[in-house]
Amino acid sequence: MPFDPAAQASGAGFACRAAGRAVRWALGLATAAMIVWLAVRSWDDLRSISLDVDAGALVAAVVVSTTATVCLALAWRELIGGYGTPLARRPAVRVWMLSQATRYLPTGLVPLAARAALAAPFGVRRAAAAASVVVETATLAGWAGLCAALWAPSDWLGSAGGWPARAVIGVGAAVGLVTLPWTLAGAGRWWQHIERSARRLPLRRRLSERLRSVTLTASPAAVWRAAVVDGCAVAQRLMAAVLLAAALLAVGADDVWLVAGAVAAGIVAGMVGITPAGLGVREVVVAALLAERFGVGEAAAFAVALRVLEFAHELVLLPASVMACRQRIHAPDSFRHQSHETGSAAP
Repeated sequence: MPFDPAAQASGAGFACRAAGRAVRWALGLATAAMIVWLAVRSWDDLRSISLDVDAGALVAAVVVSTTATVCLALAWRELIGGYGTPLARRPAVRVWMLSQATRYLPTGLVPLAARAALAAPFGVRRAAAAASVVVETATLAGWAGLCAALWAPSDWLGSAGGWPARAVIGVGAAVGLVTLPWTLAGAGRWWQHIERSARRLPLRRRLSERLRSVTLTASPAAVWRAAVVDGCAVAQRLMAAVLLAAALLAVGADDVWLVAGAVAAGIVAGMVGITPAGLGVREVVVAALLAERFGVGEAAAFAVALRVLEFAHELVLLPASVMACRQRIHAPDSFRHQSHETGSAAP
């Protein structure tokens, strides 16, 4: 039987794609199982405390929180488009949702690798996809830090609290957000300088090609758009937290900014914490900051309910985004197949 290199290459490519698909499915199922387990565990803690639930405010919190998650995915779409790879909405939401779910797995490197692997089939450079996770995290931390500096309780920084510390954090967050496009542009020029310098080395060809593959240049306008949409998403997350507090606690008009500031401080603490997705860290910070106003039990119940709310709408959006993207991808394939048959039958 004659040796066919093309057939062998095709078979190897199919095996690699099948193995990659199996790994992605295994990772997705493991992540979904972990989210369900954490949701059930948190729900048991929540039910141990008696709360009067306002159904209307709870539904509003779910809607606003879900909208915030979609806005985060669209902000990533704007950002990755700035790196030269525009994506349609459905594939962008699918990639973002699947990679975002992996943040519950140990180590912070899993979301970077997952987003790079999931975005690669759509033509997105792996370096750009991984860098987008870092930029996105820094942007969200900046917006949350700005909100925490404005509205968090006075003791949220412990002994280092007070208006000077608030001013430093708030000004630093604002300056970081405003200068983000220029910061990324400077990083891109830095990589280009390294690439030019690498050409003088003995192994300049291989090293230069390696560095060129990770040279990143983002459009300032796209970075601005992504930062603005991320800011809207953070505002919606805080609004959802206030609505959830209104559904579970006796919240007055004066407590709106208190709850928003405490949740913003919890978001910042969770981002810099060592646990996956800030599990436990965010809840402790939020409960501690609200305990004086609502009591330890009610504040802890609210912090856990906030995490359960996040789990709940992610469990709905994750499969919905995957199925919507699958339908969108399969429809054009079948249409092209029919068109090809029609064209072949034509004289």
